[in-house]
Amino acid sequence: MSERWGTELAQVVILAGDGDTPALTDIAGTPLLGRQLAMIARSALRDVLVLSGSAAVAQYCGDGARWGLAVRAAPRAGEAAGEAGTMVVLPGDVLLDVDLDRLLDHHRGQGADATLLLRASDNMADADLVDRAEDGRVLGVHAPPHVDDFHNQAWPGPYVVAWSALAGGDLRGRPLVDRLLRAGRPVQSYLSPEYVRRVGSAGDLDQARADVAAGLPDHLSLRSPQPAVFLDRDGVLNVEKGSVNSVAALDLIPGAAPALARLNRAGFRTPVVTNQAAVARGLCSLETLDAIHARLETGLGADGAYVDRIYFCPHHPDPTLPGGVPSLLVRCDCRKPKPGMVHAAAADLNIDIARSWVVGDSSSDMGLARTCGMGGILVRDGHGGRDGKSPAQPHVVVDDLADAVRFILDVWPGLSAHLDGLAAGIGPGDVVLVGGLARAGKSLLAQCLSLRLGQRGRRAVVLGLDSWLKSHDRRGVGVLGRYDLEAAGQALAAVTNRGTAITPPRYDVLTQTSHPGREEVVLGPDDILIVEGVPALTQPAWRALATRRLYVATDEAGRRARFHAEYRRRGWSDDRIESTYEDRLRDERPIVLASKGYADVETSLDGLLD
Repeated sequence: MSERWGTELAQVVILAGDGDTPALTDIAGTPLLGRQLAMIARSALRDVLVLSGSAAVAQYCGDGARWGLAVRAAPRAGEAAGEAGTMVVLPGDVLLDVDLDRLLDHHRGQGADATLLLRASDNMADADLVDRAEDGRVLGVHAPPHVDDFHNQAWPGPYVVAWSALAGGDLRGRPLVDRLLRAGRPVQSYLSPEYVRRVGSAGDLDQARADVAAGLPDHLSLRSPQPAVFLDRDGVLNVEKGSVNSVAALDLIPGAAPALARLNRAGFRTPVVTNQAAVARGLCSLETLDAIHARLETGLGADGAYVDRIYFCPHHPDPTLPGGVPSLLVRCDCRKPKPGMVHAAAADLNIDIARSWVVGDSSSDMGLARTCGMGGILVRDGHGGRDGKSPAQPHVVVDDLADAVRFILDVWPGLSAHLDGLAAGIGPGDVVLVGGLARAGKSLLAQCLSLRLGQRGRRAVVLGLDSWLKSHDRRGVGVLGRYDLEAAGQALAAVTNRGTAITPPRYDVLTQTSHPGREEVVLGPDDILIVEGVPALTQPAWRALATRRLYVATDEAGRRARFHAEYRRRGWSDDRIESTYEDRLRDERPIVLASKGYADVETSLDGLLD
């Protein structure tokens, strides 16, 4: 019997082929057909028809009892109907791990004759690409070769069809869909991030086996929440130009596609979340924006990379904006740092927010990360966080997307384990001091420690003592004279009262000037306060407040290299950098090294960041 879905019966049909069929191809010890049947068994569907004239296929399937299914093998499509009103059709040469219940629910909710399962392809050039309307209706299917820009929405073969739509016609996907579209019958799409790969060549088979060995099908499944890397668009994937308002203006950042491909192969969801207020300003139509995104996806696809979905905010919050589109001049929940686009992606792609990251070039991206409780990685490409739209600080600062991906995939697993050791002795309401020489990794350790504590359900707030650096024309003698230690001490005493708000000043590293701050800091009773900076361990009153004192040590050669790199980015000459470095060795090193004696724990990031 077919499985009853509400009042309608549903069945899975596998087009396994005849003779030497790919359906029996071994994938890590299990035939492709066996993997499909095991996947079906994880759904509510139980009735399976395997269309094949192969005796070997029929013998392998048996009656399906070993999978908990009712399986029949038959050579002709006429056997497909049974009692089913709806069929989920799977080509026999497809390796996939798809939540069939979600797919079928989507199909029933759309009321279409057929629904095509689409996913982004890592090989767009050889894929059947689908044009979709905004409501998901299929407008056309384009076989390779492709000469125009297309959205990376590939149809690898699986689909759902109502038995009534077959009318005795061909059950093979492409002829059926072509016939339905010519007749003006409704065909819908279901865009999924899940693993679906045609195994049509020796290269495909090698890749499928490698993917199974790496656990990629399971990582991409919608059955359970998965981590994502939320990507800003301009300055991360393509060159920041102030505003990209035409297809011709879009230029990919070199290295962005290979970096993205690494995330794809690692099983991370990869949604794009981008503010596109140019639409509200009347500078770019929605149609042009769609064409820009098609060019973006085509360019990424040419290098074997893809994004799972592109979410954009077309709004602007100023209702009086001259020349704007009135309907889009509104305050919304989707304009970053508001979380609307993240919430939409989390629902569509079943994302585990706590294990996810935001990679962006603006302070609003970092605000989004903080708002949603994700790790925030700021890239120096594009705005480099200098837009001033949000006071939120990044957890990590890197050069570009390639470095961000390297941090997530190569550094974070080891670093997070190291941080777990440091966090073991930190409890609710504790105050943690993090001291050490400049460019030793204090800020990175403090921010990542706060992130790790947050992932463990403990809120931590980081105060950077560099906020209290004096303007260059007001500084006193030596390392301690560069800081307004009195003001910093008053702020720390106030904020540790729990409930008292402070507003740290803001120091501009490029102009070396101090400005009034904008971000108010208030600690709850159980919040952990992490205070990091060169003088963190030098003041007796601060040490008295602390329950944990960390000293970050580092190799001097590496510190010198990081010092030079940082000040080179600020536009300093090599002579000026080296002179400043030598001055700091004389006036900073003795005092800071002496403060190491007050630390409970000496730690280092050396070797963890390679």
